[in-house]
Amino acid sequence: MPICRALRLLLALSSCMGLAGAAIAADVSRLQGAWRLQAGEFIDGDGAVVDYASRTLAGTKVLADGHFAFTTTSDGAFWAGGSGTYDGDAARYVETPLMASYPLESGGSYEFRYTLEGDTWTLERWQDGRRVEREVWQRVP
Repeated sequence: MPICRALRLLLALSSCMGLAGAAIAADVSRLQGAWRLQAGEFIDGDGAVVDYASRTLAGTKVLADGHFAFTTTSDGAFWAGGSGTYDGDAARYVETPLMASYPLESGGSYEFRYTLEGDTWTLERWQDGRRVEREVWQRVP
């Protein structure tokens, strides 16, 4: 009898762990679709905050089935682009570019904290306790 109870407990825990994994995957799957850049800022090489509006940056990002691609322009001219894979959970989004028009940092992966409120997706990237990038995206209908 104790073996049966232990087996039932093990099966129940396995089922819960599977559901937790599915919940995490479902959280990040909410991000799938096309996004248009609305606003943002980053810290440049001199440590100054640069507002995206000052560079007239515009961008589009598409997420599908664990893959992403984005293109950004400045004053209508190509600025940056990249594509690769993404992963995450309810509060963390990680991009791993496989191709990019810029040198990769952070071992090639970029981890962001994010919020999704309706069709507004806000990403923040932090290094050594300092926010180094913030982007606000709007879902494309």
